[in-house]
Amino acid sequence: MHLQSQRIFNQVLMNEHSFIKSIHRYLHPDVHSWKIHDTFTGGVPDAMYSGPAGVLFVEYKYIKQLPKRASTPLKHSLSALQLQWLNRMKVSAKAALIVGVGDTCIILVDDFSANICKTRYIEQAVARKDVARFIYSETHTTK
Repeated sequence: MHLQSQRIFNQVLMNEHSFIKSIHRYLHPDVHSWKIHDTFTGGVPDAMYSGPAGVLFVEYKYIKQLPKRASTPLKHSLSALQLQWLNRMKVSAKAALIVGVGDTCIILVDDFSANICKTRYIEQAVARKDVARFIYSETHTTK
């Protein structure tokens, strides 16, 4: 299949689950990953990663497309419970919100409730392979 056709095909079929799997394909084998599926407690992050430098909790959000206007915030549907969990995890561990659109992502490690407009997304977007590098760095590099 032609590369451009494959990208369009992948974007049409992409959902949050396949978005996470597409990042996990790039993870270094030394990163211990746990795709968390908790049906009893709301807001629990999607994944936990660990290595010699610590633990990282990640909430993933995937949206189908960027808004048309540059100033329009992305609607990534982070719930109040998910926000509470990320902020709680940040006290004793590392935490991140990773929002993906198409083949790119933005990594947020500070203000998880901040609005992300299209312009900011485009300026800070990285490839999925770079997200895997970020996860490795957070769990394997002492700062």
